[in-house]
Amino acid sequence: MHKKLFIPGPVEVKEDILKAMSTPMIGHRTEEYKELMGFLKEPLQKLMYTKNDVLISTSSGSGFMEGGIRNCVSKKVLNCVNGAFSKKWADIAVGCAKQNEVIKVDWGKAIKPDMVDEKLATGDFDAICVTHNETSTGVMNNLEELSEVIKKYPDIIWMVDCVSSLAGVKIDVDKLGIDICLASSQKALALPPGIAVASISEKAYKKAETVDGRGYYFDFLGLKKSYDKDQTPYTPSISHLYALKLQLGNIMKERIENRFERHKQMAELTRKWAKDNFEMFSEEGYQSNTVSCIKNTKGIDFDKVKEEMGKRGFGIDAGYRKLNAKLKEEGKPLTFRIAHMGDLSVDEVKELLDNIDSVIKGM
Repeated sequence: MHKKLFIPGPVEVKEDILKAMSTPMIGHRTEEYKELMGFLKEPLQKLMYTKNDVLISTSSGSGFMEGGIRNCVSKKVLNCVNGAFSKKWADIAVGCAKQNEVIKVDWGKAIKPDMVDEKLATGDFDAICVTHNETSTGVMNNLEELSEVIKKYPDIIWMVDCVSSLAGVKIDVDKLGIDICLASSQKALALPPGIAVASISEKAYKKAETVDGRGYYFDFLGLKKSYDKDQTPYTPSISHLYALKLQLGNIMKERIENRFERHKQMAELTRKWAKDNFEMFSEEGYQSNTVSCIKNTKGIDFDKVKEEMGKRGFGIDAGYRKLNAKLKEEGKPLTFRIAHMGDLSVDEVKELLDNIDSVIKGM
């Protein structure tokens, strides 16, 4: 029996998308392929509120995280760490032998503008990395607040991980001044995992021209050269591109603003339920509209809840493993997460919560 997924990724994928993935194959150096790639450009720009190029890679979003580091850091990068995936970006910088420094706050808390301002004012950095929506903790950093500070430093390359927020929350790339905005397919875009997208500003391209050791697979200048020809420099996942084409059409039919409002409603419903029954782990005022991280203050056997929910056809999961291990060591309530992103509806989230209530009551 298929379990409908309410986990932080991969998310539930609709039948029409899965069917699009089985579209007969074409050659990636044909006119048909160029038409497919060319079609994707405008709706991706609309989704990201940008006039910048939006590159597509056969990878997870982590690929573009590394690409940003390799292409746009020559001096030192400031990594804003408030959870597992922002920490990973800092680890990537170290792995790429780049100088980096970390702003670190407790998991569950958000990165604040004054923290960023204090660091950038030193003049030590040429890039900054921010994870918009920290999937491990359900914290959504406020890009508008951070933008006001980062704009004070026009030479800084601003990179933003929007893996679990793009297509669920409005991210006005051009207005915010984001140079690299990256995301994966398997979160709010509601596609199978396997491709990633990233908007690249002219400033980021210019920076890349000055950086040696950009690598090959994620060399922005090589990708740009192919992008302008509706191509990629290597063999892409064509099946994913067919699915992306259909999904972008679906998003435009729903209307982007309506999609954001639906995510907001699903989040508000989940947060109300969490506050009525447990406690939110994420900081008030910075809670995500795509995934809620909840404290298990009642000490219920969540493994048992997960098992029983599986029998009812729902796929749920506990909190991020390393976070829960730390909380357990400290004697604090563990967490669990409920994802409300992609093509899920408010009614489906309500059905999920009602069933969790029923399972807990019967324990």
